[in-house]
Amino acid sequence: MNLPESGAKPPTSADVARVAGVSRSTVSYVLNSPPGARVSAETRERVLKAVRELGYAPSAPARSLRSGSSDIVLFPLPLQPMGQLLEQFVDEFTEALRRQDLNLLIHGDRYARGVDAARTWAALRPLAVLAESNRLTDGGVEVLRRAGVRAIFAWGREEHPGVPTAIFDNRDSGALAIRHLIGRGHRRMACLVPAGPLAGLANERWEGAKSAAEEAGCSLERVDVGYVREDILAVVRGWQRQTEPPTAVFAGNDDFALMIISALRECGWSVPDDMAVVGADDLPFCDLVWPRLTSVAMHTRTMGSGAADMVTALMTGRPYKHRDHMVVHPRVVVRESG
Repeated sequence: MNLPESGAKPPTSADVARVAGVSRSTVSYVLNSPPGARVSAETRERVLKAVRELGYAPSAPARSLRSGSSDIVLFPLPLQPMGQLLEQFVDEFTEALRRQDLNLLIHGDRYARGVDAARTWAALRPLAVLAESNRLTDGGVEVLRRAGVRAIFAWGREEHPGVPTAIFDNRDSGALAIRHLIGRGHRRMACLVPAGPLAGLANERWEGAKSAAEEAGCSLERVDVGYVREDILAVVRGWQRQTEPPTAVFAGNDDFALMIISALRECGWSVPDDMAVVGADDLPFCDLVWPRLTSVAMHTRTMGSGAADMVTALMTGRPYKHRDHMVVHPRVVVRESG
């Protein structure tokens, strides 16, 4: 094989053309046209064989400059970490884009917003941008459109005027968890509010949980905790000293739900007989523990495929109208823990 030596310059389309015995324009045509394009099967195979032998990879920036567009969908990381929920969404979004020959590029700056952020994103020449609605401004959207970004859409708890938006609110998850527990007959409940990187997410879920409890006239204790086993044990021991402790707990997320279940067992209480437990995010391990964990799911597959559909619709000239905002509703996946 004619692989370049370590430290050598990467192969170019001219190298591919030389090895395949064709012109550079033919190489470009083969690599940038669909399989059914008008080029002989023999020529296509010679070019693809040369590509494999040389280890040639087309330059995405150069291809973008030539064509005036790219296959890049830019996803700036959100200001607020979302843990495994974000990982699930990114996986589903990437998979859905790949089926349409598009690539997801994650941008690591969590803090830039408005025009400054838009200029940074536009410099990468993406085909589309999916960003938090609170990071997009009218001026920023205009910068992206002038730069040739063909699809701009947002996600977050509120829609961005004039930009298609995937709307979901973490407060809904908290409210739904508490309504589920109330429906199971619980009137004295607790809500864990984890500290650390996910504190913002936890507080939003607490707000929703508190609102649902107040509407139903039920008691809901806020419990601020760190990601430390001793903290969780101290909480459970405190409940055991109460005359009327909570009968159910919304743990804020699935990780803390496992921690609280472990602490309850260590202190001699059973789940769900002594205390029901509900998590959030519906991570894969919810089905692997015992009792299996009831959890609030956010439909990341729906979110990922829906966002990819928005990209392709806008790419093909089918603009999403205001009424086409995608609202993502959570649901409770009921299992044995509560």
